[in-house]
This record gives sequence, C-alpha cells and structure tokens, in this order.
Amino acid sequence: MEDRAPDVSSSVSQQSITQQSVSSRQREGRGAWVLTAYGISGLALFALLAYFFSDFIAH
Repeated sequence: MEDRAPDVSSSVSQQSITQQSVSSRQREGRGAWVLTAYGISGLALFALLAYFFSDFIAH
C-alpha cells in the first residue's frame, strides 16, 4: 500500500476542503464587519437619542 502513488481524487478533495475553509473565513470576516457597523450605528443612534433627551430635560 505504501508503495503506491497517492490517489489523485484525495488531493483534489484536499484542495476543495482548503478552498472551503478559506472562503468560510472570508465570510466570517465580512460578518464581523457587518456586526461592527451595526454596533457603531446603534451607539450613534443611542448618543443622538441621549442628546435630544437631555436637551428636552434641560428646557
């Protein structure tokens, strides 16, 4: 068994697994940026509401 050449299909499947892991990492990165953008937008909205609320209380 050890004397035989490696099977071509196993190397092809290994390449497809490697490509899938790379593409899944890219998708995870994009999701992190989207969550970061939502977080920043949420904080900005909260700050805007806090500003108007404090302005309303002050007057």
